Amino acid sequence: MVLRAVSVEGYGIVYVSTARTRVVFAVKPHVSVVCQDCQDVLRRPTRAPCGHAVCEPCAELATKRTGTCPVCRTTCGERDWIRDEGLGLEVANLRAHCPHAWTKGVGGESVMDFRGFGERCCGAVVTLGELEAHARECEFRRVVCGLNERDGERIGLARSCELECSARDLEEHRRECGFAVKRCANVGCDWTGSRMHADDHAEKCERKPRPCRHGCGARMTSTDAQDRHEEICPTKEVMCGIVDEADDNEDTRCCPAVMKRNALPRHRDEMCAYARGATCPDCRSNVAERSAIRHRQTCVKIRRPCPSGCGALVSQADTKLHLEVVCPKVEIMCDFHSVGCVARCGRKEMAKHYEDFAEAHVKLLLKATEEVREVSEVMSREVEKVIRDEEGLNEGDRVKRDGVLRAIREEELRALEDLKRLRESEADARKRGELYAQALQKALVDQAETYDAAIAEINEEIARVREEFEAYKTTAALELVELRQAVDSAQISVNDVSARAAVLMRGGGVLEEHKLAYEKNLARERQMSLDAIARATREIRYEIEDANAEHAREIAVLRDDIRAVLSKRIDGPPR
Repeated sequence: MVLRAVSVEGYGIVYVSTARTRVVFAVKPHVSVVCQDCQDVLRRPTRAPCGHAVCEPCAELATKRTGTCPVCRTTCGERDWIRDEGLGLEVANLRAHCPHAWTKGVGGESVMDFRGFGERCCGAVVTLGELEAHARECEFRRVVCGLNERDGERIGLARSCELECSARDLEEHRRECGFAVKRCANVGCDWTGSRMHADDHAEKCERKPRPCRHGCGARMTSTDAQDRHEEICPTKEVMCGIVDEADDNEDTRCCPAVMKRNALPRHRDEMCAYARGATCPDCRSNVAERSAIRHRQTCVKIRRPCPSGCGALVSQADTKLHLEVVCPKVEIMCDFHSVGCVARCGRKEMAKHYEDFAEAHVKLLLKATEEVREVSEVMSREVEKVIRDEEGLNEGDRVKRDGVLRAIREEELRALEDLKRLRESEADARKRGELYAQALQKALVDQAETYDAAIAEINEEIARVREEFEAYKTTAALELVELRQAVDSAQISVNDVSARAAVLMRGGGVLEEHKLAYEKNLARERQMSLDAIARATREIRYEIEDANAEHAREIAVLRDDIRAVLSKRIDGPPR
């Protein structure tokens, strides 16, 4: 064992202790701290009685072998050796390189990588006394990863990572190590295992996010989330489902249109006849656009001609009242029929009947009154007779007399009640006459408003027909222009073909018979084009004439309707 001087190229000379494992001194130790027996730095310095300092192991060996000092051969026993603490302190203060300044070379030998100090190996120089502690804590010391294999779904795994690296790189390695513990990335999954098994678990994990089956791009991690997403997915096909309250048929009252959920608002705003509403101009109620026509047919507020033919427009709700109180065409009996008047005529004529037969009605009332008076007088005479004969009546006759008297009194009361009813009937007849006059006046006003509305609608229809006619004229003119352009293009094509034919004939490149055949084909195609253009021109002219005639007929019909309405308005309502 000796202290060897080793030259490191580019760095200098270092001193390697062969008695110590991986101890390299940065500076050559002084001769005073070198063992004179093994020629290495002293290990636990010990002095012999003669004064020579040697290593404790060398002293023990010399004592066993020769019993003398290994330097001067002076006799020295085992108990004669003394530990030299001062010399040991000098040895402890020697400066040495960290053992981790050395790396393995290509051939397996130790090499000082001084150019990699601080990056690939340790460049620290410490005292020999601190060297062991520094080596244990050095960040460049070699350590084994040692992470064990884990899998939350399997047991009995005994492998571990045996990769060796520096302590400073251990944390970084373990972040990427296949044996590193990793939790499942899926929310709600409790699986924990090694990184090497994470991908396999993620593929079959129940909590793995799955894409929306409708293609909206959303991803869900559970069945509940998928169910909740179904309720809001913008690309899921859903049925419109708007209910038409006016439709009583369960099969057709809901809109059956199916579309993606994000297109539903536009469908309901712009296209859905169930969602788009229409206001009835008569009853002012809101109904679905699809039910507007049916509602107009059944609306109780819409005014239609009177069923009796009086010409008034009344709503379905007011029809009964109109027929019972107002309609002049309904036949009624005279209010004085209970006193003998048998007249029956329309309500309009009844007012005139009351005026013409007022005197006759009074006479009938007087006649009825006289009859009641005569009956009353006859009853009075009968009563007097009964009173005169009362004294000679027995008990049975008296009972009969009382019954007759009661019957007479009841008959008299009925007669008085009939007279009262006749008077009330006369008052009711006058009141109904006044109500009839008021209702007739209102009906005339409503009929005038109806005629005004009809005239306005006819004017709007005339304006619409005029607009359509002008649009058709414009379209026909554009078609004629396009046809003329087509004719001009065909003529240009024909002239071009003729010119090419002339060039060919002048050049002598076409035989005579080919020239004649070409001319015939050219003439035939030209004639066919001209015939087709002529037919198209005639068809367009016929369509324009038919359209003009149709619009003329429509205008004539509207003009007749206007004349009829105006004549009715001038002549007044029907009598």
